[in-house]
This record gives sequence, C-alpha cells and structure tokens, in this order.
Amino acid sequence: MIPKNYSIYTIHEYPFEKMCQSLLLLIGSKSNIIKIVFFGSPQNNEEYLDQLHTLSICTKAHFPERTPLISYVSQKPFLGMLNAEVVSIEMTSNIKVSVSENYMVLDNGICRELITGGILPPDISAPFSIQSNAVFSQVEAILIKENFPINCIVRQWNYIENITMFEGDHQHYQDFNDSRSHFYAKVDWRDGYPAATGIGTQQGGVMVEIIAFSGDGLINCALDNPLQIAAHRYSQKVLLGADDPVLKNHGTPKFERARVVGLPDSQTIFISGTAAIRGESSLNIDDVKEQARITMENIDRLISPENYPLKAASRSYKLLRIYVKNCSDMEAVGSYMSIHYPNAIKIYICADVCREELLLEIEGIASLSKS
Repeated sequence: MIPKNYSIYTIHEYPFEKMCQSLLLLIGSKSNIIKIVFFGSPQNNEEYLDQLHTLSICTKAHFPERTPLISYVSQKPFLGMLNAEVVSIEMTSNIKVSVSENYMVLDNGICRELITGGILPPDISAPFSIQSNAVFSQVEAILIKENFPINCIVRQWNYIENITMFEGDHQHYQDFNDSRSHFYAKVDWRDGYPAATGIGTQQGGVMVEIIAFSGDGLINCALDNPLQIAAHRYSQKVLLGADDPVLKNHGTPKFERARVVGLPDSQTIFISGTAAIRGESSLNIDDVKEQARITMENIDRLISPENYPLKAASRSYKLLRIYVKNCSDMEAVGSYMSIHYPNAIKIYICADVCREELLLEIEGIASLSKS
C-alpha cells in the first residue's frame, strides 16, 4: 500500500462558492493531493447537486495540472460550514499516477491501487434498489476497465440518504445491502470481504467510494474482532424483517471489521465503521460517552497485538472519522476523544447510524510499522 497522509480543513464563510474557494486556498495546491472528501449540509437534493457541481468546478480551477478526486458527503460538520478530508501521497519517481474522470490508479511497481471519488447513480431520486444497482454497475465497469477483479476491493464507503427510512416495506439500508450482496456474489471472496462503512446522509441518494488493491506476495487479509461477530455472519434476528415474511432472508452486510494491506514491515489497517456492538447486539445504553468508550474499546482490541501480532510494531491511528447521530452530543464525544486519543487526526460529522439505538459510529485508518 502506497503510504498516505491525511489532514482536515474547515471553513465558515458563505455563500457556497466563496466558501469552496476559501477552503481550497487553505488546502493549497500541492501536486501530491490525490483526493478530497467534502462534508456539507445542503437542504435538499437539488441544492446537493448544485453544490457538488460548484465543488467540481472550483477544484478543477484550483488544481489545473492534475485535479484530485472528490466526493461530496451530505453530512453536517461539527465545526464550520464545510469540511475537507484531504488525502495526499509522498510522491517519488517510481509512482505512476493515471487519472480518469472519477478514479485514479497508483502504481509503484510493487502494487497497484485503484481509488475512486464519489460514485453516484444517474438519478438520486430513484428507488434505492435502482440507485444501488446503478452505482455497482459503474463500480464494476471501472474495475473491468482497469483489470481489477471485484474481490480486489479492500475498502468501501457507502453513503445512504436517510439510511434507516422505509419506503413501504423497503428500508434504504437493507435495499442497499441486498444490492451489494448480489454484486459481490459474482466472485469468490475466499480471502474475506472489504472493510466498509455504511452511514446515513441527509441528501445525495446512494454514493459509493472504493479502494482496490493488487500486488503479488503482499499482505492483504481480513481482520476479525473477537469482541464482535463478523457482520456478514449476522443472524436473522438482528436483520430488519426477521419476523416479517415479506422482508425475511435479506442479505447480511458484506464487510469485514477491518482489512490489513501492505508490506511485511509496514502495513495499513482499514477499520470499518464500528459502534457499541458486542457479538451482534447493540449495547443499548443511552449514554453517548459510554458508547464512544465501548466503540473505541472495540477498535483498540481490533488492532491490538493480541488480535493482530506484528513483532516490534508501532501502532498509531492516522485518521479517525467520528459520526455522531445527535449534533447536541458532539461536545461530549469530542471531549472524550481528545482526552483518550489526543494524537489522532479526527473529524466530527453529524450523521445517522444504521441502527436506531446507536448514537455514534467511528471508522479509521491505522498504521503499523516495525521501525
């Protein structure tokens, strides 16, 4: 895995175009920036599409030589009106970067990485099963074009508008999971599914981002958590519709708790969206700080030497993205995370979580090194 750095920027100004330009000035225009994930709070889908268009135009103007990939996530930032999560690489002469419309391929002679921006369906007002199928069709077309099998996906982000909402008998998240299961069924996942996050957005329909990875002889393995049942092995009792003959036997969420990628002496752990779940059951505690503690206890155990041994390894969080359901809980969560994880780069976002009783979800990227 080609090493990456992460940084967070925020801006308060308005109107939106001025805010975009000011935020990009803060970010700078270095050629090693490969992706920017923007977080904002449009009021409806028409405004979401208008703002996405503005972000695209402003980013292209700001980076005239090679425009970074972009995503626009309709989630309200805790600080400021518009946030940016910036991904950069350490450019060396042996890294080749090939850029297409909304994805790029990095090749250093040892491995190839395919990274996408946000992939949206043609119509974000269509039923969610149609949106999901359309997005996965685009993902498949990109993978085929660049000679990456579907099971080369190592990390996936799934953004779902009003994730827990029902339209008749169909819940948005369950429709998405069914579509993902159908897409993944095209290949054998003998080495485990990708790490993934399925999180709610206020607007924007269904949007997916992926990272795919290939390289002979490199580490690329799924990582289970002894404190949690793998999501793809959930029983019907925790899936929506278990007692309803119409909804029964939907697909389970196809993702691993984490995925490890890299060289024997330097590895990246992609940590899936994690919440206060033990086994397969939510710990329904109406205390956001306690849920944060349990969630981070899950994540700490996931990447611990006891769970993933790597001799003489240093372990650090490169990025933690913290989704909090109620904006009023942000300060309490921020206080807890600042005290217990002061050195991690963190971004706080207001977003709905896939189970009604869960108050927050945390994902991340950790770095392991023998040096």
